[in-house]
Amino acid sequence: MKLEREALMHYLDASFKKTPATAEWAVLGDDIEEMSVELNPDTEQKRTILGKTVTTDNGYAPSMSADPFYADPASKLYPKIREIAFNRLKGEACKTLMLEVIVEDTAAEKHLAYVQEVMVKPQSYGGDTTGVNIPFDVTDDGERTKGYVTAESLKSGNPVFAAGEIVAA
Repeated sequence: MKLEREALMHYLDASFKKTPATAEWAVLGDDIEEMSVELNPDTEQKRTILGKTVTTDNGYAPSMSADPFYADPASKLYPKIREIAFNRLKGEACKTLMLEVIVEDTAAEKHLAYVQEVMVKPQSYGGDTTGVNIPFDVTDDGERTKGYVTAESLKSGNPVFAAGEIVAA
């Protein structure tokens, strides 16, 4: 059976403190109908004089767009997104953590998760009569750590990340 889209969740640390233990996770997805992590693979192929094809693999440059992101003063994430956009912040001021969780088995007590340091960059602000929109891009900018979140913490709306492998009971 295929996974429904809601099985893959993306959270940003709204505190922008870059520490998983104190993160204030805000789930992305309100008002968004489609969102994907673009892996942006970086490969290059050359054909040698001997007629062989050689591929150089430089890895990935992942990115994701959160569009739309409507300005909502009740949102944990909104004040920082507004600050970055309106004050034209750059560098460290735009860095936070992203938590990715995939729920492959709803009966499991722990779910695979990754924490990644990311750069958050608003692309524009304004919009139409639907509301003030501040769409932003998220790009990887640091180490990626594999771990898990408990089903209980996920259901509470406050996922708690633990680094390491999920050990079968």
